[in-house]
Amino acid sequence: MEEIPGMLGRSPAMRSLFEAMARVTGCDHDMVVHVHGETGTGKEKVARALHERSPRRRGPFVAVNGAGSSDELFEAQFFGHARGAFTGALADGPGHVAVAEGGTLFLDEVADLSLGNQARLLRFFQEWEYRRVGETRLRKADVRVLTAANADLSRRVAEGRFRQDLFFRLGMVLHVPPLRERGEDVLLLARHFLEREARAAGRPCPRGTVEFWRAVRGFDWPGNVRQLEHEVKRLVVMTEAAWLTRDHLAPEVAQARPAARVPLRSAMETFEREYLTRVLERHGGVRKAAAAALGITRQALHAKMRRLRIEDGRGPGPRPRGREARPPEGP
Repeated sequence: MEEIPGMLGRSPAMRSLFEAMARVTGCDHDMVVHVHGETGTGKEKVARALHERSPRRRGPFVAVNGAGSSDELFEAQFFGHARGAFTGALADGPGHVAVAEGGTLFLDEVADLSLGNQARLLRFFQEWEYRRVGETRLRKADVRVLTAANADLSRRVAEGRFRQDLFFRLGMVLHVPPLRERGEDVLLLARHFLEREARAAGRPCPRGTVEFWRAVRGFDWPGNVRQLEHEVKRLVVMTEAAWLTRDHLAPEVAQARPAARVPLRSAMETFEREYLTRVLERHGGVRKAAAAALGITRQALHAKMRRLRIEDGRGPGPRPRGREARPPEGP
């Protein structure tokens, strides 16, 4: 079931994300939204979906990677430059902000910006005004900014590698869950990718044996959705069999041990405990801020913390592995 265009998921983790995204789309354009998630979880897909569901959907969506840019290069690329501002500037350059005018600017890998570029970004967020390099004219921006990172920004702040004031400016944080926390979504996505790749290759969609699906479900997928998608592409390209078996999978997937069985109630409580703990940690343990991010009252948050035995944003111990579902026969 496709809850958000371009995104598949039925797990509690994804439903929570979809609900948070629905709330965010109604925010004003100057509410900076930060998307956090491991590599390969689909942070840019989340950003694109937010754009497509916002009043700015008719405007451009401009994706920018913040990693590896020097201070001078970032400023010229982000805000633009005037002709003659530096060697090689033979014409005016509009910059990413101007290109995204009326739409959405998605700044990925924001955690990798230098402290100097973080300061420039903070000034822009405060007034939504900027100057192109080599100009004195102040320009007003009409753009919404979404940021993303796979790093824990609160930890970067503690290490002195990310500005605290910029961290606080990222007012809404959306967490994209890793694939290992999404339960049966692994099978849902694998079937979707199989059908799509087989259709693109002009061949019937292969079916999978019970052992094949058990291996797919039992693997942790450290590269998340991107790794699963690439594995399915490899299978369709390299395998002509009508039935896929465990032996067709990459060795690290085929040899994965199935997850231990746990009751559904325990699995749900584990997810809720970990999710609340992450939100509390991102907001420095401030329960009022965490409750606002969750869309619940502070009293409701206190009640959940008591029920789940969460103290100071930390859960009561290691989590059990997710429940293994009986894998289906071939689709």
